[in-house]
Amino acid sequence: MRPQPDVPYYEYEEKLKSERIPYYESWLGEEELRQVTEVIRKNWISEGEKTRAFEDRLAAMHERKYALAVVNCTAALIIGLKAMGIGEGDEVIAPTFTFIASVNAIRLAGATPVLVDVDPKTFTLDLAAAARAVTPRTKAIMPVHIYGHPADLEGVLALAKKHNLRVIEDTAQGLGVKYRGRPAGSFGDVACLSFFPDKAITLGEGGLVMTNSDELFRELLMLKNDGRLERGIYFHDRVGYNFRITDLQAAVGLAQLDKLPRIIEGKRRNVELYRKYLGDAEGLEFTYQAPDCYVVPHRVNVLVDDPEALAAHLAGRGIGCRRFYFPVHQQPCYRLPGPFPVAERLFARGLSFPSAPTLEEKQIAFIAEQVKAYLGSLRKAAVH
Repeated sequence: MRPQPDVPYYEYEEKLKSERIPYYESWLGEEELRQVTEVIRKNWISEGEKTRAFEDRLAAMHERKYALAVVNCTAALIIGLKAMGIGEGDEVIAPTFTFIASVNAIRLAGATPVLVDVDPKTFTLDLAAAARAVTPRTKAIMPVHIYGHPADLEGVLALAKKHNLRVIEDTAQGLGVKYRGRPAGSFGDVACLSFFPDKAITLGEGGLVMTNSDELFRELLMLKNDGRLERGIYFHDRVGYNFRITDLQAAVGLAQLDKLPRIIEGKRRNVELYRKYLGDAEGLEFTYQAPDCYVVPHRVNVLVDDPEALAAHLAGRGIGCRRFYFPVHQQPCYRLPGPFPVAERLFARGLSFPSAPTLEEKQIAFIAEQVKAYLGSLRKAAVH
């Protein structure tokens, strides 16, 4: 292998593979291999039959008329905003507590992100704060179903209706999630999914944009496909992107969809097992799940007083963890005025434990043992 530049980007795979219990692992196997083999034997690896089947299954799951597979969720959000005519001079309300790509998509679409704080229990968009943030320039609102917990979609839709706003759902972490019986991703004018390896299903990379609007579908397709509605022609109605995926990726996605019920079961089981082993641990608090929602945990999340120290303790025992998202308003590339106390407090206290659906109970028991040992050492130190 040629020498890599001395930047941490190139060390990520090695870092994860060095963990005794990785922070996350995708669930891949013979099913994916069979699907990919079919594509290679057919000798058609760009978008085709597998991609259409993948899109159709996800559209049906989300009660959508249209679904378009794209290179990632950031791309889906960008073209979703652009298809609705949102750009320069427009404002889009979004939570500051999210992965930065949500807000980047607004900026990259040419619009201005207006950040608001989040609900202290669900970590999703604070509707009262969003209502205060509406101005004559506001054109859309972006609820984010963070960590697999749905935003208050009834409240979002009511706010959007009152102010004549578009709704774009960031459902990157919300596959399989339900809000009062309906799938997250079935509510907004547009909704977007992610298929990065730590999501419920993965294509390696990939995203999806969904809508029920014939007009928006045509705009989305043109934006995805170099500004045209056909392939293999050289007349372009729009300035678009090449955001197409491949049938190799879609083949993996189809196999992943077949095992999605087992993946969801594993993710939900993980939370139950962590609660079983850590429910009585002093100094640790599990995060909230609204009783009228079906949550598919993107992470197994807890709140502790010093998440950095706990993460370091676990890393020393080969256990991979991650801090919560650093609020967007504090990111070096934004540095927007605050304060947003809930988001800042979540970062200060939040930690995500290993959460792969393939985790075994003995692994979770081992993690819990190490967590309790760390918390116990803190109590002993406090006594002395």
